[in-house]
Amino acid sequence: MKDGSTQGRSGSVVRRAAVIGAGAVGCATAGYLSHRGLEVTLQDVQETLVAPVRESGAVHLSGVLEGDAPVALATTDAAAAVRGAQLVVTAVPASAHAAVARGVAPHLAEGAVVVLQPGATLSAVAFGHAARRAGLTADVTPVETLNAIFTARLRAPGAVEVFAVKRTVSYAALPSDRTATVGRVLEPLFPCLTPAGSVLEVSLHNMNAIMHPPVTLCNVGPIDRAQPFLFYKDGGTPHVMELVEGADADRLALCEALGIEAHSVRQWYERVYGLEQPTLYERIQACAPYDTITGPASMDTRLLLEDVPTGLVPYCSLGEVVGLDLPTLRSLVTLTGALYGRNFWATGRTLANLGLDGLDRFVLLQRLG
Repeated sequence: MKDGSTQGRSGSVVRRAAVIGAGAVGCATAGYLSHRGLEVTLQDVQETLVAPVRESGAVHLSGVLEGDAPVALATTDAAAAVRGAQLVVTAVPASAHAAVARGVAPHLAEGAVVVLQPGATLSAVAFGHAARRAGLTADVTPVETLNAIFTARLRAPGAVEVFAVKRTVSYAALPSDRTATVGRVLEPLFPCLTPAGSVLEVSLHNMNAIMHPPVTLCNVGPIDRAQPFLFYKDGGTPHVMELVEGADADRLALCEALGIEAHSVRQWYERVYGLEQPTLYERIQACAPYDTITGPASMDTRLLLEDVPTGLVPYCSLGEVVGLDLPTLRSLVTLTGALYGRNFWATGRTLANLGLDGLDRFVLLQRLG
């Protein structure tokens, strides 16, 4: 047994992992798992991202993780990538989770653990709903993580600089009574993972949805001009951080209404990065991994096109169940829709689009528990 192997739900040894997505987080994940001793396959729909990995047979790591990490297969074929893998880790935008589910559903191994990294909001629900509709027959467990485990940037296809491995990332399985079991698979591989009470608890701490849309919307001018700027350090001014905390106040109200114990976005930076400055603005300015993270070069950015429909929209949809208006969050969704000429209320991750419409608070909490 290789050094990274660990026990799966059925008691079998996990030796093979598939990573879906060959961007920065996907390459970091593949390289990390390879160095932990697992046989790793890597898949992406873009041939340009997987071809260099296939040719070299490895992912090239720099930064806090270094070296060449062997990859057994780099492919655009999702079926080939996941076939026989006891652990599948996605590293794609949350808006692609349903498409990934449709592509891999018929090919997932019995007992596989599917980690949606990062989970955004209700990604385990979205994955399971789409996979079942696509003909999933195997008993698999979707797992949602709060954030990506790695802060990284792709320097070239197959070459990734890893800025940080997060200190703590919460996760939960769906259903939640499997969280402890999958933890015996995941936590030896990723010691930063911390179990949460439910997928709903993880989803309601989606800080990307709270941070990214306000900062992006307040910096549309520089983005439209393709003007370089540091996304958090330059874009996250004191007043922008006030808007972020206003959005966070809505989220915290939703957590309280649903009975979820919550921590604020300011507290999250203390938990994850160890930052203890008095204000959110000061914590952002002191966050070393943000020193080189630049803003998007165009408005074709996941910071809105992912985080609004798969983050803010489900927050607002959950708010409707408990009678909350969530004015700041709704305003951010509406403003983003106006910018793009799209109706995110119709196309986003609403409870109706996840097959959960018409449920009251009690039944909803049972379904997401």
